[in-house]
Amino acid sequence: MPSASTSSVSSNPSARRIRNIRSVHRGDHVEARSGGHVYYRGEVRDTAPGLATLWLRDEETGAHTAVNTEDFTIWRTEA
Repeated sequence: MPSASTSSVSSNPSARRIRNIRSVHRGDHVEARSGGHVYYRGEVRDTAPGLATLWLRDEETGAHTAVNTEDFTIWRTEA
């Protein structure tokens, strides 16, 4: 698992799960979750559906992070 800090999923109960990466667009706000924890939260900067990858600007650190959607579930959140 990544070394990013984690938080409880219950922190954002209004989030909606994204099942098709093609529905994610630049500027969307998402969370990457695994095992009941949020590992990444931020704004989508780019997508590569063929690679099952999103690039986020991490809300906590401001760093750009590549997230593989095969390793995490992706949830749309409010900005």
